[in-house]
Amino acid sequence: MKLQIQNYLSQIYSEIQECYSDEINLQGEDFKKYSIFDFVNFHLIYQYFLNDKPDKRDFLICIPEDEYRENFFTSIFHSIVLIKLYQNYFNYKKIFPILNQGDLVYGKFNKQHRILTIRSAYQGKVLANYKFPKRNEFGISDFSLKKHDFTKVNPNVVDNKNTAKNIDSYRDFLTTIFSEDFPFITDFKNRTLVIAEKKFFKESKFLPIRYTNKNGKISNDLPFFSYLVECCNDFDSAQNFLLNQDETFDEVIIIGDSKYRDDFDFILQEKYRDKYKNIIIIGTEKPSSENQFLEWWWSNDEVKIANNELPNNTQKVCLQNDILYSLFIELKEEIQRIKDKSKVNLAYTLKYTNFFIRMILVNTNLSKGIYQEYLDRLNQYFQSEAFAEELNNLFYEKDIYNPDTIKGYTDRIFNLFSKISSSLESENLKWNYIKQKAKEITPKPIYLVVEKKNFDSVSVQLKNEKISNIQLISDKRIDGSKFYLDKWLNYNINSQNKLVIVPYLNNMELYTKTKAIKGDCEVLCYENLDEISFDNVEQAYQNQEKANLNHKDRLEFFKTNFTHSSEVKKRDLDDIFSFDFNNESFKSNPYEALDLPKENAVYEIHFSDGTIDKFDSSKGVFLIENGEQIKTTIGELYCNATIRFYQNNSKDDFRKILKIFDTDNLLDSFDKYSDSWKQTLKDLSLQFGSTEKLYDSLFQTYKIHYNTFRNYIDTDCVTRFPRVKTMEVIRDFCLKNNRADELIVTEFDKFKMYSKKDHSIRQQAGKILGNDLLDYIASNKEEKSDSLEKLPNDILEKLTATIQEKTIIKKTLVDE
Repeated sequence: MKLQIQNYLSQIYSEIQECYSDEINLQGEDFKKYSIFDFVNFHLIYQYFLNDKPDKRDFLICIPEDEYRENFFTSIFHSIVLIKLYQNYFNYKKIFPILNQGDLVYGKFNKQHRILTIRSAYQGKVLANYKFPKRNEFGISDFSLKKHDFTKVNPNVVDNKNTAKNIDSYRDFLTTIFSEDFPFITDFKNRTLVIAEKKFFKESKFLPIRYTNKNGKISNDLPFFSYLVECCNDFDSAQNFLLNQDETFDEVIIIGDSKYRDDFDFILQEKYRDKYKNIIIIGTEKPSSENQFLEWWWSNDEVKIANNELPNNTQKVCLQNDILYSLFIELKEEIQRIKDKSKVNLAYTLKYTNFFIRMILVNTNLSKGIYQEYLDRLNQYFQSEAFAEELNNLFYEKDIYNPDTIKGYTDRIFNLFSKISSSLESENLKWNYIKQKAKEITPKPIYLVVEKKNFDSVSVQLKNEKISNIQLISDKRIDGSKFYLDKWLNYNINSQNKLVIVPYLNNMELYTKTKAIKGDCEVLCYENLDEISFDNVEQAYQNQEKANLNHKDRLEFFKTNFTHSSEVKKRDLDDIFSFDFNNESFKSNPYEALDLPKENAVYEIHFSDGTIDKFDSSKGVFLIENGEQIKTTIGELYCNATIRFYQNNSKDDFRKILKIFDTDNLLDSFDKYSDSWKQTLKDLSLQFGSTEKLYDSLFQTYKIHYNTFRNYIDTDCVTRFPRVKTMEVIRDFCLKNNRADELIVTEFDKFKMYSKKDHSIRQQAGKILGNDLLDYIASNKEEKSDSLEKLPNDILEKLTATIQEKTIIKKTLVDE
């Protein structure tokens, strides 16, 4: 596709050269540094200005990068100046100006252009003298001027060393760009307002351009009656010092998203007040408005090629893993057999295989723990209420109600997931490739992009294997001392001679970031497995590029049309790796949305000191291994692991943390509703004679474990709210047993809302205690998260003092 873009740009550049051959010298000094990108921007503005149709749409130039190239604004600015001068030339009336004694003019006398003062003007006869005479010119007689040999100038012009130089430079500019006959214009009827950062303005002191800052200070005192281009730093300045002073313009040009994002409605209002006829927006995104635009969308690679830059060389490296591929085929065939027999398609479960494909941890206790934790969570999800409801509906639609039959199908699928896990636990071809590559280019460094949660684990794996020339880049920020991808891309280390390896790529956000890598980027793929995922992302990117390059509005400016075709090949496992790139959950968190079970897992941990605790699988801990402190989670730990973690038993301190996130002051309401449903169960238990009899009566179709239910009635029950389905069962049971006045019946919607909000607040508090607090300690108490910043220092000190170190002797996944 790069070659097609190059050819396309070459053709439209030829069109530009031909377009201006008789009007403007594009080979002149002002155009020497222009790239095709600059010439195209010049052409877009120039041609838009030339279009004098009264009903023309406003104009959008969209550039998909935050940083503009060196000559970007120069080309835009230069096109504004030239076209506005050209427009004023056609409106310039060559009539004898009304002159009075004392007026200043710029004219030619004795083959020299000078500023002259009018001595008298009577019946078409004009007498003049030098305004700023040289030493040998003092006292010379007045001389006559012929019609049209001069142009009237601002009478406030002052005599200093730059005045004559600036005026001569302006005249030279006009004759060089246009012709010797081009008039010396000092009063402009066609004018433009530009709003942009001041750094965009490379003010030429001799041009009729004026900059007004937000304090109203005006710079550039040139001898013009009006200014061709008025420049302001923001829209407020333009309103206060220009638009509200009855100034009017042909158009306003706004450069930079921040200059129009929040002000576009006001910008439109000024257009409706006839302060300008049209709006030109130049930025990275379209304003949020129904306003109709003529649009030019630069594509990512087109911008680079047009600026004589080589687009990023992102290439996939395909690794052949026949065993893994055969297991995927076996899994697909198993799903097909289930579909043939039951008419139920379980293909959507294949998305959970992505976890295994993206892993590069291998052959350590920790890596085995990570694989096992994923299988535990997956297995629990397959047995969960959410999955059962989703799954049962599929089978019920086909008149299949036998739970043993349904469970048999899911067990067959899960067994194959286990085989895939086993095949990758002891040997990982992606990790082997990374090691081999590091060996080949030693001592030159390789940069390896890893997930934030696995950063420490991979770092330790590198140390264990004595690999010193691989430097890790986290996909997200960890702390100020570690590289993360966004920071690395903007760091001076991102250069042409660097190699970056991405072990797994399945989303557009990451792919777009790899395009910003200046050196080589290798994306590792298993052949015909996640290779398909990468190809899909790349194809989606190219489709975006083609959509911009083929935008219909381009034909308003060029005859040349962009053409490109690509061949799409069909593969056996295409349906596994087809992702919805427009799905919001995919965009925000592609891993969670695609390959991790929705249900949280809870582990019961037995420690060597005899204590037993329950933890959410995602609780952050530090694993102490070979003197190293590795950040991981409870779920990924293994037996005999020694960990360091937060465990605070102070309810008062924990409530203070909860209050940070309780922005609606609902904690007391949560308590009331949480106590209410438990009291309802206690009352029912007394009514039915025992907890066991109540359980049998309550859960006749929908089932939960009896031990779970018994804990609900326990005085020390830690469960705040049960699952929504369980609450529905309790509500319906109350209605059937003359308890319609119970809170869980009368305000059931609040139960659901409070349950969700309570869970969210406690999750955020858990993040502080399970992750943020450990990060804070790991940074020697120097790096505080935004959440920790909200904690009083005394509470923070209490929390850090509760960090414990224990050894796990048993770990069991429990239903909670």
